[in-house]
Amino acid sequence: MHDAIRAMIEKRAPRSQVDYDRAIREVLQEAALAGLWRRGFFDKTAFYGGTALRLFHGLDRFSEDLDFSLVAPDPEWRLEDRLAGLKEEIEAFGFSVRVEAKSHAQVESAFIKANTKINFVRIEAPVEVSRGVESNRLVKIKLEVDTDPPARIATEVKTLLEPFPVSVRLATMPILFSGKIHACLCRSWKDRVKGRDWYDFLFFIARAATPDLVQLEARLRQSGHWSGDRILGADDARLMLTRRIAEVDWIKARDDVAPFVRDPRSLELWGKELFAEAAGRIAWELG
Repeated sequence: MHDAIRAMIEKRAPRSQVDYDRAIREVLQEAALAGLWRRGFFDKTAFYGGTALRLFHGLDRFSEDLDFSLVAPDPEWRLEDRLAGLKEEIEAFGFSVRVEAKSHAQVESAFIKANTKINFVRIEAPVEVSRGVESNRLVKIKLEVDTDPPARIATEVKTLLEPFPVSVRLATMPILFSGKIHACLCRSWKDRVKGRDWYDFLFFIARAATPDLVQLEARLRQSGHWSGDRILGADDARLMLTRRIAEVDWIKARDDVAPFVRDPRSLELWGKELFAEAAGRIAWELG
């Protein structure tokens, strides 16, 4: 195992099997970003979503996926074309992985799969930690790219320092926040609630982030939740949030996010009143 990777694992001070599993996932995500950068991946794409928030803005919850968006729609762009050599880039750090691409509708995806037991051995996890791991158990990191963004994505470039310094293009905070609000309003999991979206929602508000209202309208139009000639106004967005917050089953939302946060006590106040108050603090701007 590469010394930089071993140091990244040790910095997380894992103790239990769960700790080591999460450490491998997080470090593998960063190794994948470094590999993508070396393949020129960020020329046309922007890093997006919960993992981007964790790595570059300090979000204190684990996010399983690596989400990206093309900066502007490009019907010729294919994720599979950008994955050539990624396996070799990641394995140069000492991991053992498979990379598999998939494509559907406007979203292209791929999976980085790593055998848990093999990689526990490679990072020299204690024998008592790796002993009970099934030989066929996998760590899976999903890469997903929105190839048809509803409007041009504003971006900024930040530096990821580990496992070595690389430049990552990511969506700006107003764009990230508008995307998260759209997810809170429109993401449907049948009778489930993705509490992780709402956890991130509070994260943005705690940092006084301002959503890009133009980007939110474009996303709502693309998903069919806003139509007609009238421009989405701040009052419209507030009303949509108010109605959605009143509908959410906050017990299910809390149960969904609990496995992804280090301190479950941070969820004790979750309910309609908390989120209604939080939504009232949003300063809307046109972008």
